[in-house]
Amino acid sequence: MKTKSINILLFFLIFFSHEDSALAKPIKLSEDMELSFNGGYMSRYVYRGLDQNKDRSTAYVGADLSLPMGVYIGTWAAEVNQATATEEIDIYFGIHQSVKDFNFDISYLEARYPGERQSLNAAEYNFKINYQPQMKPFSFGYYLAIEDTGNAVGSDYKEFNIAYDFKLFNFFTSYGDWDAINKVKTFEISKSFSLFDLSISRIMTDNVGATADETFNIITLSKNF
Repeated sequence: MKTKSINILLFFLIFFSHEDSALAKPIKLSEDMELSFNGGYMSRYVYRGLDQNKDRSTAYVGADLSLPMGVYIGTWAAEVNQATATEEIDIYFGIHQSVKDFNFDISYLEARYPGERQSLNAAEYNFKINYQPQMKPFSFGYYLAIEDTGNAVGSDYKEFNIAYDFKLFNFFTSYGDWDAINKVKTFEISKSFSLFDLSISRIMTDNVGATADETFNIITLSKNF
């Protein structure tokens, strides 16, 4: 998939996601199977404190297939500028379950970078737990990613996060520790509108072993359908 193809596909999805279109909501394939899409633009693509597209705005698109018993399969693609790679394609699968006020998610993800630099490819196991009391506006989460490639640019990642629904907007903050690479603090406010979702993020990175830290201010427009 070329970078231009990502932009074209994103335009196609948003154009046909008008509320009168069949793509305006997930597609029901059967009683227990559902296909959904997502897409958007980020003013910068920053992943765990690392700039993935060299200060450029970034388009992305994705698709998810929900299966019985909380199982899901998905893919996600975005523009990047990493060595000779100009796009990133993620493929993942997992299972999501809820027990009272706790939500659990276990998944496996592989990030691929088509082109000459196949050594950029990475994979990881993801474990997420979220506590969200019923009828309460807040939630607490923990996220653990265990690296499964052995590449130099890869390591285990741990994150604690808190979210709060202020009704007028949602607030999210997290602290992540990417072993031997970055320590990342994120503050984000978001709001859903009829045609799109808007989020504004501030990401502060402590580059382990580097003399200069980095701060990113990011605006994201997205759409789920």
